[in-house]
Order: sequence, then C-alpha cells, then structure tokens
Amino acid sequence: MSAPSLKNSIERRVEVSKKRLTKFEKARIIGLRALELSLGAPSLIPVEQNSNLSAAEIAGQEVDKKVLPLIIGRRMPDGSYVYVPLSELEIED
Repeated sequence: MSAPSLKNSIERRVEVSKKRLTKFEKARIIGLRALELSLGAPSLIPVEQNSNLSAAEIAGQEVDKKVLPLIIGRRMPDGSYVYVPLSELEIED
C-alpha cells in the first residue's frame, strides 16, 4: 500500500474506531519500548544521566508525551484492520 493511500485509509477509518488508547495497547507499547531501551536504543525524551528511572518508566513517559512514531493496527469485527497513529489517540492514566 502506497503512502498516500495509507494516509487516506487512516483518515477514513479513524472515525470507525475509538480514539482512545486501550490499557492493553498501552501495556504492550510500554513493554516493547522498554525492551528496546534496555538493549541500548536512544530515548526520545531528555533523560538525565544520573536519574534512577527504569526503562519502563522512560517508555511510559514517551507514550504519555506521544513522541513514539507508531501506528496502531486494530482488527475490526469484519476482519479488516484500522490503522491509527499514536499521536491521534487519547491516552488516559
């Protein structure tokens, strides 16, 4: 799928699904990002060298600030998928 048609697909289908990040999606994103950080990936938010933050805490802050360039794929009841960028979703605590 080309970039323009993917963008149109995202815009067209974003109204179909809820614009809220579920707790399951958030937990999975934080877990995967924490793994990346623990393996040496650079943080996308400023973190002091002497801070005692864990990789999971840094990942949680990255999700809350919506700095991760992710697109969430949600399966619909008819078997199709809806793709929603993380930046367009509401994130609750």
